[in-house]
Amino acid sequence: MKITLLGSIGNINRFVIPRLVQAGHTVTVITSNSQRVSKIEAFGAKAAVGDMADQAFLTQAFTGADIVYLMISGTNPDLFGSAKRLGDIFAGAVQAAKVPQVVNLSSIGAQDPDSGSLYAYHFIEDALSQLKVDVAFVRPMGFYNNLFANLPTLHQNHTLYANVPASVARKMVSPSDIADVIYDMLTHCPAGKTIRYVVSDTFTGTQTVDAFSQALGFEVHFVEISDDQYAESLRQAGIPETIIKPFVASTQHQKRPDLMYADLANHPVITGRVKLDDFAKTFADAFNAGDHAPKAHTVANK
Repeated sequence: MKITLLGSIGNINRFVIPRLVQAGHTVTVITSNSQRVSKIEAFGAKAAVGDMADQAFLTQAFTGADIVYLMISGTNPDLFGSAKRLGDIFAGAVQAAKVPQVVNLSSIGAQDPDSGSLYAYHFIEDALSQLKVDVAFVRPMGFYNNLFANLPTLHQNHTLYANVPASVARKMVSPSDIADVIYDMLTHCPAGKTIRYVVSDTFTGTQTVDAFSQALGFEVHFVEISDDQYAESLRQAGIPETIIKPFVASTQHQKRPDLMYADLANHPVITGRVKLDDFAKTFADAFNAGDHAPKAHTVANK
């Protein structure tokens, strides 16, 4: 098949691209960074350099594809407005290029107006749902990688700060487990409009610090902070004021797992292989990497 992917060579595509190429598919990877062309080509894929917000460029890149993979990246100060515009652009390009099948990386919370920043994904889903094509929506839980945001305070005082209580169970997911589902959907896209949830593990804040303590070799502490303190930490990190409120609302929603995860009862849930103890080892490697440690990088603070 001819497959076109958004997402450059990020944390999901770096797993998906080589598998698709090795399976014999013709893969085109869209990137906004020309410096990544050689790395994309090293995977055996073709690079298309351009802006995902450019509908004419996307239409050209999508033309001839049997299926496309769509996702959003970055954090726009106009969180919901930019998501709606991108949804319209994606849908317009898919329609103009006559692409018959689409896989969209969405998110837990896309269906719920009370999910704060996560509801941005709703606007992408809504636009794509209007198309008369097969669309598989993949809704992952919060990314494990968001926990890398705790590295600075772990270095400072061995403490993890959160405004979600330590007793609350949260579902999280590894990019590699998401990649497995994306690959399956790209190579065997179901007919119609479908939703798949992806989760790697479920654990509390207490279990998180226990796993990190074991992996790091010292005691990690958990300190619960207020929503206002969390908002101030985002402000200090340079997060625009326009999206601090929805980010805080997202964490408030996470304090109610019965609401946050209610929709999982309505759709298939795919459980991945990477558990908390596995990620704790990755986290310890990142801790020891110092200035070279990875950063939290998802669109919304899931």
